[in-house]
Amino acid sequence: MKKVKLDDYEQDLENNLENLRRVKGEAKLKADLMKAAKGHLMNKKPITIRVHVHDIEAIKLKASKLGVPYQTYLNILIHKDATSE
Repeated sequence: MKKVKLDDYEQDLENNLENLRRVKGEAKLKADLMKAAKGHLMNKKPITIRVHVHDIEAIKLKASKLGVPYQTYLNILIHKDATSE
């Protein structure tokens, strides 16, 4: 079996697994986080843009190399640019 190299954070988690405790209100917290995540995912606006054929083909190729749908890849690119300064 191949040995997985853990970073410092992952190694710390593994070393301290036996010390972990449940959080009070864990079920409610989990439900609240799930609701927030679903709300965030559903908060999208459809748009229509015109893109050169060779550009969209290049995007599709890059997306397939990453193993994601091209619209997801475009969403990633837009989000990355929108949130950077």
